Order: sequence, then C-alpha cells, then structure tokens
Amino acid sequence: MKKNVAFLKSLALMLCLGVLASTLQGVAFAQTAPIAITIDGRQLVTDVAPIIVSGRTLVPMRAIFEALGASLTWAEPTQTVTARKGTTAITLVINRPTALLNNQSVPLDQPAQIVRGRTLVPLRFVAEALGAQVDWDDARSRVVVTNTEASRRRSPVAQALRLTTGGASFPFPLYTRLVAEFRNITSPAVSIDYASVGSGAGIRGILARTFDFAGTDAPLTDAQLQGVLPNSILHIPTVMGAVAITYNLPGIGSGLRLTPDVLADIYLGRITQWAHPRIAALNPGIAFPGIPMTVVRRSDASGTTFIFTDYLARVSDTWRTSVGVGTSVAWPGNTVGARGNEGVSAQVMQVPGSIGYVELSNAILNNLHVASLRNRAGNFVPPTPEGATAAAAGLVANMPADMRVSLVDSPDPAAYPIVGLTWILVYRDQTDEAKARATVDFLRWAVAERNLEPFAAELHYAALPEIVLQRVRQQLRTITHNGVVIWP
Repeated sequence: MKKNVAFLKSLALMLCLGVLASTLQGVAFAQTAPIAITIDGRQLVTDVAPIIVSGRTLVPMRAIFEALGASLTWAEPTQTVTARKGTTAITLVINRPTALLNNQSVPLDQPAQIVRGRTLVPLRFVAEALGAQVDWDDARSRVVVTNTEASRRRSPVAQALRLTTGGASFPFPLYTRLVAEFRNITSPAVSIDYASVGSGAGIRGILARTFDFAGTDAPLTDAQLQGVLPNSILHIPTVMGAVAITYNLPGIGSGLRLTPDVLADIYLGRITQWAHPRIAALNPGIAFPGIPMTVVRRSDASGTTFIFTDYLARVSDTWRTSVGVGTSVAWPGNTVGARGNEGVSAQVMQVPGSIGYVELSNAILNNLHVASLRNRAGNFVPPTPEGATAAAAGLVANMPADMRVSLVDSPDPAAYPIVGLTWILVYRDQTDEAKARATVDFLRWAVAERNLEPFAAELHYAALPEIVLQRVRQQLRTITHNGVVIWP
C-alpha cells in the first residue's frame, strides 16, 4: 500500500512538471531583462521592454516602425501588421514564420508575437527591410541601429512641393538646418521656406492662412483660437530654449550676476548706470565703467519678448501691473528697438554699455557675453540647455492638453529662470492633402522621431522630455485632410 502511495505521488509530480514545461515552452528562450536599443545614438523609448527569443530581438512594433519613418496599420481580425515607407511595404502576421516584403515571401528567424497586450516584431528584419544597419554592441550589451542613406529617404508626396512658412526668430537657426536636411532626404523633394519674421507675424500669417504652418514662442490667445472654429490650431512644441541677458561692457566677460528685481528695474528705467550700487553689490571685485546703459529690446512683435515679459511679470509686481505681458508692450524708460533676435544681437555688439535679451543660440553664435540670473531657489545660473531642461522638469507634468504652458521662473534649484517652449502652429483639418502630408511628415520626422535633437544640441537648444514627445505624437495623429487622418 505504501509503495502505491509513493508511486502515485511521483506520478502526480511528473504530471505537474509536464504541465509547467508545456506552459513555459513558448518563452523558454526569452530574455526579459532590459535590452537597450539605440537608433543613430539615441535610445529607443518603448512602453514595453524588448525581449530576446532564441537569440533574436523582438521590439514593440509601433516604436521601431515609427522611429524609422514608416507608416503603420494594424488589422485586429487577422492580427496583421502592415507598414509602408516610400516604395517599401512590409506585412507581418502574428506567429507566422514568414513575412511579405514588397509582396515577396521571406522567412523569419522569429515571428511577430503578442506579449502582455503589445505586438512585438523582429527588430533586425524590420530595420534592414527599411534600409537601416543593425549591429550588436557586446561591450555595452545593446542593439545599435544606424540609419543609412536608403533608410533616411522619405516620400510623403507624389511630386515636388514647396511650403511657405515663417514666424519666430527664436528657433530660426534650428529650423534653417532642419528644413535643409528634410529637403535632402525627401524624394520627390519637399522644400520649406521659413522666414524669420517674429512670432507676431507668424501668428498673423497662420490666422490669415498665408503660411502653411507658423513658428511662435507665444501661444495663441483663447480669442484667437475661438476665431478659427469649427477648425482648430494645434500647438506642436519643438524644443525649449533659454532667453539670455546679454551685454557689452569693455573688459567684463560672461558671468555678470543679476537678480530678478535688478533686471526688472533696468527695463523699468529705474537703473540707468552700470556702476549702480545694487549691481556692484552683486558683483564684488568688478570695476564697472562709468557709462550709461543702453537698453535694447525688440521692435517687432516677438515671442522672445513674450517669454521675457512673462518672466518680468512673474518677478515684479510693478512690471505686471504697469507694463504686462505680450509679444509687444509699451516699454518704459529710454530704450532702443531692434528687429529680430539678430537685430538685438547686432545692436548689443555695436554699442558699448548696452544690454539686451536674445535666445541663447543667437548669443553664442555671436560671441556675446551673458549674465547669470538668480533663480527662485536663490542660485545664480547661466543660460544653458541643461538649465532649460531643469526648468521644464517640474512644470511639464502639469502641461494642459493643448500644450500652452509657461516655463519661466521654475522652482527647480538648477533651473535657468527665463526659458520658453517654441511651437509650430498648424491647422488640425487641412484643405490641401499634399501639403498636409508634407507638414505632418516633416513634424513627425523632426520632432516625433527625434531627428532634430542632434541639431538642437549643436545649437544649444534643449530637447523635449519624453512625456511631451508622447503628447506631440498624439496631437500629430489628429491632423486630418477633410476629416481623414493623415498619420493613423
């Protein structure tokens, strides 16, 4: 009897092990530890971690296809993924060991799979089918995807097209680089003319529909948005940037310290000499020249002015109640106006004793001296992309759905205090299908796929955090032509 009981126990254990082995069979070779994937040096961000199955990397489908510029559709009834980019078409069916590449059947080392509700596709097959190069970095245990000339090519339109755009001068150095690169990688070519005419002119252009899209550092007002109903205008942020306080003082380099109250009083006309005791007290050891200040400001309607006056209104009750916030304001005291960031920079360079405000990239390109400002936490911080990123850290989490948010006077200890987003303004429902496709593809390539980031870093702008990029992708997917979504 005891032998029978022991035998039955052994038999039950073997059956349990058999059931467990059967359950784990599909994932026996799966590695679920985090796998780093980079595309052109930038880490691929995914909502579900990639896995390795039998030595092959599977990655969330939307992340990899969209990072490489392909459009994507999912058919739930047949569990089929279809992706297109230019003349390349890829079809994958869940758990099917073959794929269609340009209507030709090709074998797969690993089929597409559904894991925790997300569709994972074979990374190497997808990337190489779209023309990219895939390597394994053993030293860093990561997959390295590198775009090639073939994988960079995009074909959003059927024939060559030109877009007329313009607006903010704040991002002009960056946009100049981006539109040139986009024209190089599109076939047929998409040319984008961006005029650095200021945010005010950009807003007027988009409202009058003389611009296909517009750049601005100042968000539209509620009244302006209501004026285009039943259509709507989206605010698509591209980068963040610091507004630098720049000056021309012979023998004095960058790093001059200024506090919010002193800066406000300079622009209120209360402080008119560089040797003023309040400035000297902030900068012991500096011998200020006995020359008057020349206060330089923008003469055109300007998003940079909007960011600057928004900051002054946050830190000075007098400024808030007597001057206010806007792309153009009635400047108190004696000031000199100049058009564009370029004009303000030129004026500061030419006039000893001058002080002005320009976006950081412009200040650096022109070798201007810049001040360190005391932030809300009490620290003196120079204008840098890192200071702009810190400014956004505590503020973007509460960004409204329309993404109109101010980043000035951040409480973060490392934040530079005068920081702003710059946006592209675009109509949600477009009247011209070709222009709609070109606009969406440009914004998708530049912002959503993060291709602007190397240019932004070179030009001293701060990239958007991933939480904001997710919202950008959501907004871009709402742009339509006569009600039909451009990027599904």
